[in-house]
Amino acid sequence: MSARFRIDGIDVGPDDLPAQLPREGALLRQVPGPDRPDYFLGVLDAPLTYRTTLDALRENGVDPASADPRLIRIEDDGTVELGVFGVCFAARIVGQAPHAGMRDFPVMLAYVVDNSAMRDETIDFSKLVYSAVAFLSDATPAEG
Repeated sequence: MSARFRIDGIDVGPDDLPAQLPREGALLRQVPGPDRPDYFLGVLDAPLTYRTTLDALRENGVDPASADPRLIRIEDDGTVELGVFGVCFAARIVGQAPHAGMRDFPVMLAYVVDNSAMRDETIDFSKLVYSAVAFLSDATPAEG
């Protein structure tokens, strides 16, 4: 059985995110990034909806063409709606880490826009969009 997590809420982030929570997912693995060694990748059971614009994606260095075409809708006016299953997170405080039994553990949360990030050996920020300071809890079922 793999470890599971739940995004319970946010401290800071997009206005539409709290209404989409809680959301559970499976923890995949820890991956080093360019600035710290302790990022984690996870896959949500059900997608979050990320609403933005083409200009905002490009300003963040993200190529919208790298998103799964089945999960992105781009309107004529440049608005974008993206279904997000992949997430990347790291403890808000360097040196801490998500752990068994955690409750309301503060993390920096990013949406994975380019799903190839889920297979990469290191975190590539051009494949992610920072989303929120969120609170995670352990959602791994108790054995018994």
